[in-house]
Amino acid sequence: MEVIWSGKPHMKKTIVKSTLVFIVLTLLLTPLFYLIWTLNRQYILIALGIWFVASSLYFVAYYFNKRAYAFYITDKSIRIQKSWVFGTYEREITLDQIRDVHVSQGILAKAFNCGSLMFTSTAGLEVGYTHAGAGVGAGAGAGAGIVVGGGVGAGTTTPILLRGRKNTFWDAPNPSSVRQTLVAKLTEWRGVVQQQRMAVALEKITEKMPSTPPSTPSTSLINELERLNALLEKGAITKEEYEKAKKKLLE
Repeated sequence: MEVIWSGKPHMKKTIVKSTLVFIVLTLLLTPLFYLIWTLNRQYILIALGIWFVASSLYFVAYYFNKRAYAFYITDKSIRIQKSWVFGTYEREITLDQIRDVHVSQGILAKAFNCGSLMFTSTAGLEVGYTHAGAGVGAGAGAGAGIVVGGGVGAGTTTPILLRGRKNTFWDAPNPSSVRQTLVAKLTEWRGVVQQQRMAVALEKITEKMPSTPPSTPSTSLINELERLNALLEKGAITKEEYEKAKKKLLE
């Protein structure tokens, strides 16, 4: 498969965000540290040491977990991959399963020109699936995160917005441009599929038509030839499909 776009999460934003969270939490814990200091001053260093070590370990784990992700847009699907010391993960969603693409950006994400791309889908348990009466998110596969959606009528499915880090392009750089690239590919893919469906339908019509002697063409044959020519002029079928269908009509 041809890779049209690839990227990884924006890590500078992660560093800034983690630093700000650490500062805010430290300020919130200041009264607790002061209480420990007033009760027993020799324990304050131990408390601060535990806090800094725990915060550092969490930051390292969070940083490398996020850095392990990679995102791809191909000519047939999107892929989300994760590979690090604790194992690997890969998720692929084909273009026929994607209904819409959403971009989510917070204040920091806008400042660093990054954001998360989420996808709306209706096909298959592996990307979220709901039936009427099944409630919210009948299934989304292992590690699929939060699934939002629900059935409307008996035996029907409705679009589901997939959330969670393993379902999204997490903090992808320049998300608006990435969304435009993916939407353009979806539009192109749907156009090709539509043409293929029309060609198949046309072929079935010509197969069911009774053959007519070439010397005495019927009115229906003339109408079908005119219809073929109109489809060709509109670009709904290719020249090869036109010639093939025309040959069958004239036999």
